[in-house]
Amino acid sequence: RNLPILQELEQCDLGIVPTEWQKSQFPKTYQQKLEVIFDGVDTNFFHPHEDSSSLQKQDLTIHNRETGQRFTMEAEKTVLSYATRGMEPIRGFPEFMRALPRLLANNPTMQVFIAGADRRAYSYDAPSHGGSWKNHLLEELGNFSGRERIFFTGLLNYNDYRLLLWRSNLHCYLTRPYVTSWSLFEAAACAARLAVNKSPATKNIIDEKTVTWINLDNNENLSQTLQEALNNDEGPRSRIIKGFELSESLKKWVHLLNTALQGKN
Repeated sequence: RNLPILQELEQCDLGIVPTEWQKSQFPKTYQQKLEVIFDGVDTNFFHPHEDSSSLQKQDLTIHNRETGQRFTMEAEKTVLSYATRGMEPIRGFPEFMRALPRLLANNPTMQVFIAGADRRAYSYDAPSHGGSWKNHLLEELGNFSGRERIFFTGLLNYNDYRLLLWRSNLHCYLTRPYVTSWSLFEAAACAARLAVNKSPATKNIIDEKTVTWINLDNNENLSQTLQEALNNDEGPRSRIIKGFELSESLKKWVHLLNTALQGKN
């Protein structure tokens, strides 16, 4: 599996990687060829809401973009959110689900919205239910108080996804050390209140003082830390570090290409 990318690195003049951590994963022999330029978040679209407190006071509807099914984030309810391309271990989905029974029991007015597809993008299959981690974990957890307040929205269009980030009282981004998901950058650009597990893949991306950091490998501590973050209504909102905006990425691309072309002349 490594052979094609190693062959390309051997032959190329320059390679582009999106983060410093991902650059560090390549053999040191090739790192001198690699430039770090993130793809760029369109901050004209993903930006803080001008009056996020007003969103708490109204019912807001989001839709499964494939089926059209409607989901309502009710006024004055506490909203806990999680978004992923695939519900899988590499994105901390099992740990998130196992934290929910305690959180829902302690927060009778909380709604949980899980956006994403019931699939594995990178991880291994669940041991039952045809590999579905969603169904495997729902069976593992059984019937518990508040289970009816968990909503699986499926994939959302960008407007609904942004609305979820704006409305959420706490948005969870969980991952094992791997390619950092777009959703972390987008949530930070929207100034969502974020709970993130510490890993090499989540460092130097967001203002670390504006995030609740959690331990993905301590389920009891995970529930407690999320509860403390939910209790802190006035907690800080996340901020993306300068340099990850699309406008900045395009400037870096222009400079890189001009420099590379001049070197060829």
